[in-house]
Amino acid sequence: MDYSILGKKESVQSYIFGFSFILIMIISSLYFDDKEIILPEIAALSIGIFTFRENKWLQQPFHIFLLPSITAILGFGINFLAIPFLLKLIIILIAMLLILRIFKSQLAPSLATGLLPIVTNAHSFLFLFAIFMFVFLLFIFIKLFKIKPTEQTSPVIYESHNRLLICLFLIWSVICHFSGYNYYAAIPPVIVVAFESLNNPALKLKVRLKRILALFISSIIGCLTIKYLNNFLLASFIDLMIVSSLLFFLNLRLPPAFAMVILPMIMPEKTIEHLPLATFIMSTFFIMGIFMIQKQLYPDPIDF
Repeated sequence: MDYSILGKKESVQSYIFGFSFILIMIISSLYFDDKEIILPEIAALSIGIFTFRENKWLQQPFHIFLLPSITAILGFGINFLAIPFLLKLIIILIAMLLILRIFKSQLAPSLATGLLPIVTNAHSFLFLFAIFMFVFLLFIFIKLFKIKPTEQTSPVIYESHNRLLICLFLIWSVICHFSGYNYYAAIPPVIVVAFESLNNPALKLKVRLKRILALFISSIIGCLTIKYLNNFLLASFIDLMIVSSLLFFLNLRLPPAFAMVILPMIMPEKTIEHLPLATFIMSTFFIMGIFMIQKQLYPDPIDF
């Protein structure tokens, strides 16, 4: 039997498999009655691996298990420290960027798995167990189904832009602090997209604007379904279908959009009301800020 079909980009079977993996995660959270098992970035990884075959993720398959596990442990541990919320976020972001630099990896979802336990104030060890289990299963499936990067791919050339991301994050954190909205300082899928944008200076302006729109609409969808549907499984299925249609309409491949639509399920209730607006403002700040920085660093036009 040829399992490699699961790696064919954007095939119906690859979508079904990716969706099934995500829904199993949701079912597990319902079975154990613990929302901390719901991991939005697992949704992004699942679609990115099975459906989109993200080259930078698949070139080092073991990192898909190793790096999210390390960052999750760090974030989970830092969350127990008796220090201010923003300081926790700054410490974990710097630590995670150092880890990615050490491993010369561009596995951006690793940033989200470290931020998540702090953003959601996770205290259950089921969170760590769920991370370990699901990323290990993803690694096993990559090997079992022989999912490989797309053909004619080139090796990842790691270039650190850590200082730029840290500077933008510090500015954004100050804005959130003085506006009284500290809990919007780190929306994990936005940080993931920002990191990926920093490592892709040739990204066209039109695509960047589409990314902002996709994250914004995904957050609206996630907030609406969780507000009006008292069923996580049904809400998740609807979320996944709508986001898939949205990305198809926008002609965009953006796995973090699948994380964004799941995120409202585990965010503190007080943050849901303004999450879409915060997502729009934060994604615009980071994505367009990075665009302007890259215009200065790379004098040749990068959006034409």
